[in-house]
Order: sequence, then structure tokens, then C-alpha cells
Amino acid sequence: MGELVVGRPALKLNYVVSLPLDLVSVMSLLYRAVPGSGLDSWLVATRRALPDELRADLDLLHGFSGRLLYYMEEPVMRFEPLRPDRINAGMDDLISFLQALPAAEYLDMVANALDRVHRDIGTGLMTPSWGDERSWRIYVEPALTTASGDEVMTLLNAPEKLKARTIRLIQGIWDAGYCTEYAARLPNLADAAALATGTAGFGFALAFVELTGNRMPSTLIAGVNQVEHVTFCPTYHLGSFISYIVYPPDLIVFFSVPEFIQRVRPVQESNGQVVQDERHESLSSGASLDTEEVLEGLRALGDANRLRVIELLTGGELYAQEIVGRLGIAQSAVSRHLALLERAGLVKVRPRGGMKYYAIDFQRLGSLADALRFRGRVDH
Repeated sequence: MGELVVGRPALKLNYVVSLPLDLVSVMSLLYRAVPGSGLDSWLVATRRALPDELRADLDLLHGFSGRLLYYMEEPVMRFEPLRPDRINAGMDDLISFLQALPAAEYLDMVANALDRVHRDIGTGLMTPSWGDERSWRIYVEPALTTASGDEVMTLLNAPEKLKARTIRLIQGIWDAGYCTEYAARLPNLADAAALATGTAGFGFALAFVELTGNRMPSTLIAGVNQVEHVTFCPTYHLGSFISYIVYPPDLIVFFSVPEFIQRVRPVQESNGQVVQDERHESLSSGASLDTEEVLEGLRALGDANRLRVIELLTGGELYAQEIVGRLGIAQSAVSRHLALLERAGLVKVRPRGGMKYYAIDFQRLGSLADALRFRGRVDH
């Protein structure tokens, strides 16, 4: 029978428009939106127009919790924006919640954010006791980016000030232009979320590729084992970048609305005639896969372990023994799964140094997805 291991439920995929979560994404983008960053013009112009005091809050509160900007995730995730009664929460709901939290909770958010940083970089350092300023300076140092140790210690020694500046930043970004922009883009966000639900049957890895247009980064693959629920959130100004929040048991993945819509929907000419963009030209080519090729591809994907192989390979090429180790099943079983995926054309194999390296054939995978869309549209 082989080894018995404890099973893990398949990740549940959700699709949500959330003002609090979109705010986290927008603030992190504004923090990075300097000329030459490659971010879109609205972000660069909005950052430039921020009052000096607000820009200082943005750079300080994002600048002491590592390159993944953990601290400003904390207040929004404490709000539990994915709770059923808070899915449609507005800014007033969020601000009221944050104002009601005692200042000590904000110190706890700092400690949690820095603990996440130290786990990422593997320092082995433990959170110091409050009041031990020397140990806190050492603890904060590896996480500093655009903040200084003195600035951070000033906040930690005055939790009411930390609370006030955190709330001031959130409210200030809203008032400085995000309020108007969010209202204008909300119909687009809702449209994209509705379209995205069509990936619910793909599994997480394939849905990630389809919605973001990118392969999954290795840092995210490492974090997936900690989560139970994946929520895809549309946002408007992300562009081709990847943005996500790993906050077990939840993973929130943001995807860019304009790019996603362009990939999955025809555009309209001014005379009302529907024309196809480049993605839909390739969609038509999905008809070039015959029925047997489509069925072979679906059979190859119709197994939990083979889907896990695809998820692993979204982070890049792996050699066979790496896949065996990560799947935790017998090598002979992994070899059969890889052979089926290779025969269906969904993975490519490259021999090197006596080992076989496997990678996703994204062109073939895309053709299979296009073939399914093509058949669905023909049927209707």
C-alpha cells in the first residue's frame, strides 16, 4: 500500500473585492512608486502629491519591517476583512475598528511583523522583552529599509504615537486620492472578480498563472504549505508585478485588473464590432488542439499529485529527486506522474549531468486552457 501520510485538504479558492485589502496593496505600491520604479503613472503622481508629513509616515511605517513590508499588513489583517460580515466593509468600518484597539495592540503588531521578518531571513532571534531597548535595537536592525533605528525606537517607546501615525497614514492615503480612485475603479474590480471565478476549477497553481499572468515565485511556493484558504483580489494599478499576503491560514493574491481583462475578454471597436486582442487570437488557435489532445491534457491534470507537480514547477525548473522529496511519495509513483505530464506535453524534460530536470511547458498549458475556452464559447 505504500506509506500512510496525513492528508491536507485542497486549497479553497475565493474571489473577493475588498476595500481594506486593496488599500494594503495600494499603500505598498505607493511606497515603491518613485520615478524609474516601473509602476504606473497614477501611483507615481499620487505619491508625489502627498503632503510631506504623510509621505514621511508612508516611508517610516513601511520601512522597518523588511522588504515585504509586513507591518502595514498587520492592522488590516487584524480587522479580519475576509469575515463574511466584513467582506463589504468600508473605510469608516476599518478606521472605527483601529481606533478602538488599545495602543498596546500596535506594539504587538510590530512584534509580529518583525518576527515574520526574522523567520524569513533565518536569524533565529527571538522577540525581546518590552523595555529592553538595547535588545530591541539589535532586533529591529535587520528589518530596516527606509526607516532608521532611532525613528523606530521613538515609536516603540510611545505606542499611542505609533497607533496615531498608523491610523493617520491609512486615513490620509484614503483622503489624498485613493477614495476617488477606488470609487471610479470599483465597477472594474467587480467585473474582474466575477470573471476570475471561472478559474475556480483550475486549482491554485493554474489559477495563479491565469489571473496574474506570471509563474509563481519560489517564496510564495514555500509559504503555501502554511495556508488553507486562497483569496484572489483584483486591484487596478499592480501592472505586471506580483503582490500577495501570506497570513496563515489565509493567502491573499492580488491580480491586475486591466491586464487580466485584456487577456480574457475581446475589446470593442468604436463601430460596435467585436475584435479580438492578441490573447483571443491565440484563443482561436486553441481550436488547433484536437479532441484527443485536449482529453489527454485533462487526464494528465486530473490527479491531485500531478496538480501538485504543476504547482511545484510554477516556481521554475526542478530535477526529479527534488520533486520526489517535496511530494513525499514513492519515486516510482513520481516517475509515472511525470511521464504522464510529459506525454501530454505539459512538462518538458532536460537531461543534465545524469539527472532529469523538469519544467512546465507554458505554451502547451496555455493552448490547453485556450482550447477549453474556445470550446466553451463555441458551445454557446
